[in-house]
Amino acid sequence: GEAVRRRVVWVQIDGVGDVSISSYGGDAASVGDGQGTGLTPLQAAFTPFTDGVARAGCSGLLDPVEPGLACGSDTAHLSMFGYDPRVHYRGRGAFESLGAGLKMRPGEIAFKSNFATIDEASGVVTQRRADRNFEREGPILCQYLDENGSLPTFPQHRI
Repeated sequence: GEAVRRRVVWVQIDGVGDVSISSYGGDAASVGDGQGTGLTPLQAAFTPFTDGVARAGCSGLLDPVEPGLACGSDTAHLSMFGYDPRVHYRGRGAFESLGAGLKMRPGEIAFKSNFATIDEASGVVTQRRADRNFEREGPILCQYLDENGSLPTFPQHRI
């Protein structure tokens, strides 16, 4: 017989795991860390649409690659769409480049990086990603790298 083709809607909420925050209230019997110290941001959020989607479909947790193997979104997504990341994954940089529509040629290397903000007095990173204001700050930072982007140990290569 002929295989029946079915259409599905896949709603994947990635990266919403979080910790309890005491200012969000809650009680030990129902939420948070079991100590009564608060709700997670998702538990505290008003989510009628998301709740409706969850009630109408199937939901749960999964180990996308193999049980007990913690992985990032990139490898998890490959696995959920049927690609073994141990075979097909070539690094976050290549993954992000292809996702942005950039063509990579054999022999090229792509790196995934973030711009961060550091407190110069303490040396502490205060924001690990500067992409929240990237439209304003990104072009300035990228221009700096374009003009000054060589590594002292590899001067023949440009960032």
